Amino acid sequence: MISMKEIGKICGVGESTVSKALNGRAGIKHSTRERIKAVAKKYGYQPNAMVEFVQTGKSRSIGIACNQFQCQFSGGLLNGIHDALHEYGYDSYIISWDKLVRDEADLLSRFARRRVDGLLLLPMAMPPTPDYISQLYSFHNPIVLVDQSWGINEFDFVGTNNREAMFQITQYLVECGYQRIGGVIFCGASSGQERKAGFLESLIHHHVTIDAKYLFEVEDCDADNTEKLKAFLDTPDRPEVLVCFNDYLAVDALNAAYDLGIKVPEELAITGFGDLPICGKLRPMLTTIDQHAEKIGKSAAKLLISRITGKEDGPRREILIPGALKIRNSTMSIPKNKLRRQAK
Repeated sequence: MISMKEIGKICGVGESTVSKALNGRAGIKHSTRERIKAVAKKYGYQPNAMVEFVQTGKSRSIGIACNQFQCQFSGGLLNGIHDALHEYGYDSYIISWDKLVRDEADLLSRFARRRVDGLLLLPMAMPPTPDYISQLYSFHNPIVLVDQSWGINEFDFVGTNNREAMFQITQYLVECGYQRIGGVIFCGASSGQERKAGFLESLIHHHVTIDAKYLFEVEDCDADNTEKLKAFLDTPDRPEVLVCFNDYLAVDALNAAYDLGIKVPEELAITGFGDLPICGKLRPMLTTIDQHAEKIGKSAAKLLISRITGKEDGPRREILIPGALKIRNSTMSIPKNKLRRQAK
């Protein structure tokens, strides 16, 4: 690989001039800068990351703590994050957050050893312990929380406007004519608490009766909840529609309905949250909320880089990406004559 010194010899300039040209510093002619950049590109010059770190104190790398690498939503977040990192010339180190927590490993020391300039923390299966939160406070570089805030208000946060989006999809179901509206709820994450609040708020706003027997709360949204949902739905007085915390729980609900011989959406409507790629491959295709996972990831990475470079130096920021209702055929409008019969 060609060095700065060799580029200088080809261009007839000193190594310091090459450094100025390639690092965007002032003090050289435009024509000289362009000639140096052309030679560097021709011979595939790559800067020495260790030298750059010594000179600037920046590694041009970030740490990403992730969970559930097979999850389609996490995959969307990572796609968006790496689009931004590529755009700004940053590298990343990715670790399995939950595995290290379970093994009681020192998460932040691993990132610190690699001199990362900042951290992106994606959702965990379980909220961080007080000990891990204390470690986060001791980390001296910027941190951005992605999708889950865990009630921590000291770090920047980028996620979905969960409450507003859940209000929107519940309102749509009310407008379709559904009256017995049930929820498949998960409160083990900050996003779940926000979605539950939006769901209940929408029912209250539209004067729809909230019946506790129509609310099904799951303890683990990553587990297969099909059998539990079958028991919940195996009653003549079941809900007309299930509003699910996410698309994976909606898939469990679809499977439960199929096993029980319940037609969707004619006898039971189902909605999800996330708009994962799987939603359009299901039959029926799933009505859901598009969270714009890639946009969340890209926005989080750009915010972190702005903190690292000093372009963003104000107080804590919270960026909430609006969700978008995606209406498909797991829901339907109820004919008015059927509504009149139900009222009688």
